[in-house]
Amino acid sequence: MYFRFNAAFILARMGRKPKTRRNPYGAWLFFLRKEKGLSQEEAAKQSGIPRTTLMYWERSGNITGRKQILKLAKIYGVSVQKLLRAEKSRQD
Repeated sequence: MYFRFNAAFILARMGRKPKTRRNPYGAWLFFLRKEKGLSQEEAAKQSGIPRTTLMYWERSGNITGRKQILKLAKIYGVSVQKLLRAEKSRQD
């Protein structure tokens, strides 16, 4: 079974209150990065994507480019489908 995460749920699970309003997909990217224990700087170095770009994606939820999606999925240890669908199995 799958369920959709919303930004408030993800941030609450991380023990944080939202500073700004996040797009649900951006919150999903933030959640995946934190689950791997990575800072934005570390994720940027590993992916070769500028930190400011990662920050924008986590706030807006807009990712462009197949290469970047593949890099993030690899770094976060999830499938591309899971990264793009912003869904998580209840059994995980």
